[in-house]
Order: sequence, then C-alpha cells, then structure tokens
Amino acid sequence: MAVVIKLNTIEQWEELKKDIIPHDELLIFKFSPVCPISSRVEDYLNTWLSELPEDYKLKCAKVDVIEAKEVSLKIAADLNIEHESPQAIWLTGDLKVKWYGSHYDINKNKLKANLNKA
Repeated sequence: MAVVIKLNTIEQWEELKKDIIPHDELLIFKFSPVCPISSRVEDYLNTWLSELPEDYKLKCAKVDVIEAKEVSLKIAADLNIEHESPQAIWLTGDLKVKWYGSHYDINKNKLKANLNKA
C-alpha cells in the first residue's frame, strides 16, 4: 500500500511540494470526518491504494477539511481548483493537475484509469 501522509499545516504542504520529484505523483484526498459520503469515498480510496502495484511511485496525502481548513483552502488556491469535500486531486511530479474529482466521481474505476494515463 502507498504511504499516506496526513497534512495538518501549510508548512507540511509546502514541504511536500518540495519533496515531489519529477518521477513521483501525488494524490491528495480532502475529506470531512463528519460526512458519510467522505467516509464511503475514503473506503474506496483505501481499498484502491492497498491494491496499487508496489513499483508505482504515488504519494498520497490526506487533509481533514475541518481540522486543517487552512491547508485545504491553501491547496485549492495553489492549484486553482475550487475546494470541495470529499475531493481527490492527482498531481504529476511537476505539480500539474492530472485529474481531480469530488464525491462519487472518486471511485476505483476513475483512479485506475488515471493510474494508467501517461
């Protein structure tokens, strides 16, 4: 399973951006711990991550939109993507948005399709 990093501060977000190298990708999952849709989508994501090939270089970061609201809003501003929850944002190694989706658009089929995208 891919390593999942919990982002709580803007400083952690800034450090993570520096750590992404051209051959890595980053999947950010923003969620609300009180939302049943977030919980269901997080289950989909966790299952998919557990089935991810070990040689695929994908980092995953989770952001609690209530606990770390400032981080969530900073990510949205930095990437010029409207904030939603639950939300998945897939970045290339050069921090370009490869794909993003929210709510039930985040599922194993969409994740798998984007895994195979060049």
